[in-house]
Amino acid sequence: MPLTSIVRFGDDPEIQELRRSVREWLADNLTDEFRRSAANPDYLPRDAHERAVAFCKELHEQGWFVPHWPALYGGGGRGVVEQVVIREELAYAGAPLVNTNGVNMLAPVLFTYGTTEQKEEHLPAIARSERMWAQGYSEPEAGSDLAALRMTARRDGDYYILDGQKTWTSNGVLADWIFVLARTSPVAGKRQDGISFFLVDLASEGITRRPIRSMTGYPTFAEEFFDGVRVPAANLVGAEGDGWRVGKALLNAERSNITRAAQAQRYLDELIEWCRAQRGAAHDPLADQANRIALAHAVERVEVGRALSYRVAYQQAAGTLDAALPSLSKLYHSELTAELRALGAQILGPAGELMPADPGAVLHGHFSEGLLLSLLHSIGGGTSEIQRDLIATVALGMPR
Repeated sequence: MPLTSIVRFGDDPEIQELRRSVREWLADNLTDEFRRSAANPDYLPRDAHERAVAFCKELHEQGWFVPHWPALYGGGGRGVVEQVVIREELAYAGAPLVNTNGVNMLAPVLFTYGTTEQKEEHLPAIARSERMWAQGYSEPEAGSDLAALRMTARRDGDYYILDGQKTWTSNGVLADWIFVLARTSPVAGKRQDGISFFLVDLASEGITRRPIRSMTGYPTFAEEFFDGVRVPAANLVGAEGDGWRVGKALLNAERSNITRAAQAQRYLDELIEWCRAQRGAAHDPLADQANRIALAHAVERVEVGRALSYRVAYQQAAGTLDAALPSLSKLYHSELTAELRALGAQILGPAGELMPADPGAVLHGHFSEGLLLSLLHSIGGGTSEIQRDLIATVALGMPR
């Protein structure tokens, strides 16, 4: 069914025409393979990922892959409202958007802190889906407590020498490059001081990459070992020792969460449509009052989530973004994603435990596979506990 909502972002006739154009193009060009998948293509096997890359290159030709970027760097030169509408339609349809680390996280950092040379080298390649990126933050002793990282970077003429380990690296198997935080000076005062932000070619000598298989069976996470890796000093983003500020900006870059909001709407619509199709059958989920109440509550939750995403985008477009709102949006949609997948698995009963490749899988296994993947959202990009802490301190002014 088409994407609908109580609140609609962008009522301007030109915006609505853009929405219609994207929807019609997707109807003609998006294959069933991706309409059926619940997974981000960064978490899929390489062959599916390569087909997703080809699709994103077609999106780029339409000017819709990074519509909000300047044309100088391969973007569509559009505004925030257009970006939100395009991303919403893509996500609802199930379109694969590859390289989320590069598009949503690294690129905004380069726009803010990158040199002209860094922008010219990396941004067009990201826009054309020619260079995949991984995020090198977590380490065995530094996850949510990122300031505990131990990777070191020592200056040696025109290079830095990196030594250490990164783990649970999103898109680590498929990526060509990785952005990392490394310590360029020992801890003296605040642990956040003395950390720097680097761009590293994963083909560099001295890097050993090992895949980590997730519970979905896809080995797209990885751990990387850096043994005397020489990184050009020109690959330092921002000033030496200023990596904490750069890294924090990166975590706030994907602000509206409109993609996840539209995905939530899609999964809820699919679940409700399936339930209606079972009316009168032996297993009629809508005959159970508890299921009807749970679905009604889910409709409310999804609509609030989309309104929250619109609010973030509106403030972003107006240049008046509330500092705590990105954390609130991230937390809300992480929890909502898990709630919806759990509800779907519960209503589907035993069939809700079948994975996409299993015979008899219902709704293409969206809810079984999605329930596993939903755990990633409460951890990646800052855990839900970290988001609550930020909301408490930034929005409510509570002491740490």
